[in-house]
Amino acid sequence: MALQRLHDPVLENDWHAVYLASELKEQPVGVIILGERVALYRSSKGVHAMQDLCVHRGAMLSKGWVQNDALVCPYHGWQYDSSGQCVCIPAQPKGEKIPPRAKAQLFHCEEKYGFIWVCIGEPTAPLPHFDEFANPEFRPLPCGPYKVAAAGTRVIENFTDFAHLMFVHQNLLGHPDYAELPDFEVIKEKERIYIEHIPIFQPVAHSGSDKSEGTTYVYRKEVYRPLSARLSKADPSNGQTLWIMLTVLPVAAEECIVHMMVSRNYAFDVDDANFIRFQDIVFDQDAKVIETQKPELLPLDLQVELNHKVDRFSIAYRRWLRELGVKVGVV
Repeated sequence: MALQRLHDPVLENDWHAVYLASELKEQPVGVIILGERVALYRSSKGVHAMQDLCVHRGAMLSKGWVQNDALVCPYHGWQYDSSGQCVCIPAQPKGEKIPPRAKAQLFHCEEKYGFIWVCIGEPTAPLPHFDEFANPEFRPLPCGPYKVAAAGTRVIENFTDFAHLMFVHQNLLGHPDYAELPDFEVIKEKERIYIEHIPIFQPVAHSGSDKSEGTTYVYRKEVYRPLSARLSKADPSNGQTLWIMLTVLPVAAEECIVHMMVSRNYAFDVDDANFIRFQDIVFDQDAKVIETQKPELLPLDLQVELNHKVDRFSIAYRRWLRELGVKVGVV
């Protein structure tokens, strides 16, 4: 498949969750970030990411294997260590020096929150710490990955929206009879935008809740990177809280992969699979609508689409993307 390498100084220098950490085992794997093929592998030193390209004849390193902590090209057996340097050329006579140019491009790579994260540029900031997703006491559960034939920006904007809950997720996260939204303020800080104290009636309460007829949850939503967001929804009557982190991997301008993490402070006796299954259902409902939206790329010109005062979080997100200088996924 021919890929177009996308250039975006903001997203290239950001962290992207690209793979489930539990699934990266002995065999290397390939992922795509902004049209760039990346090979991931695990060694005794941790996780590593490099350009999925052998400098010798262009074979994909992700199709090879790991040997003595080095990534081996499947074509001629060239071996690359965790610094990207080629340390073995089997066809070369023993004792000869390996050319300095025999080196794979290395990318920043970390394992956190149950995902492998990669930055193909220079990270502008470290991965943020969120205790609710790092602390095992909250039972953090990875959900997805979910492939979406849409721009990642459209996925995040959907996350900012409350008015769709009563229709896209009717009888699950909302009900048309409770579609009216309260007035709210968007708070903008240097590294994030967020809203809080938003009451939403949810017909189906969380798994493990004692509210058989549903309940009104109080939401807080935050977008802390162009393609990363999180929320909390709490039952004020008992403090039961569910947290969700959503991060989008931009594969192409109109294609992305979504990873989620869900955690909670209650119902630890309930099967974790119930919470994952619920997120699978909800995100499938979202994706079916997101993939139909026109224009496919998110318009930053607020005159292109009709905006309403209930869209103020979405509007703030679009303005923030413009301020940051994001290029991919927008028009």
